[in-house]
Amino acid sequence: MTALRWLDRNFERYIVGLLLAAIVLLISANVFMRYILNASLSWGEELTLWLFVWFVWIAVSYAFQQGSHVRITFLRDAIGPGGRRAFEIVVDLAVIGFLAVLAVQCIQLILKPFVLSQTSVVLGLPIPVLYASAPVGAALSILRVTQHLIRTLRGTAPEQEV
Repeated sequence: MTALRWLDRNFERYIVGLLLAAIVLLISANVFMRYILNASLSWGEELTLWLFVWFVWIAVSYAFQQGSHVRITFLRDAIGPGGRRAFEIVVDLAVIGFLAVLAVQCIQLILKPFVLSQTSVVLGLPIPVLYASAPVGAALSILRVTQHLIRTLRGTAPEQEV
């Protein structure tokens, strides 16, 4: 298996797993420190928030890769088997369009001087790093939806079960 294929199959899974493990460890350590040692980690809550925001945006892409997002299939099912492929293509294009607009708008926000100059309260980390989670997650999601679109156009996309 090539490195690129491995990354394609596993990138989000491992990043999400590492972020979730770090979140659980930080929260557990902070609970232990607070209730057992009577001294909490001053930076633990803020770092947990940052990790969680990144976790959510990467998990969005992972859910697209796995086909795990919640779907309302009433309209798709009403169309019937003949129109489902066209419907899936339209939905994929709409999702790609939305994610592209989201990514562009987030990048424009990040590049504003008042955002570029901000830092987090406790850790002093640059706020644009936190905000970058949205366009990174949107870009990864665009990749995953585009992969689904290509499979749909080729006729190799698996049927999503309800």
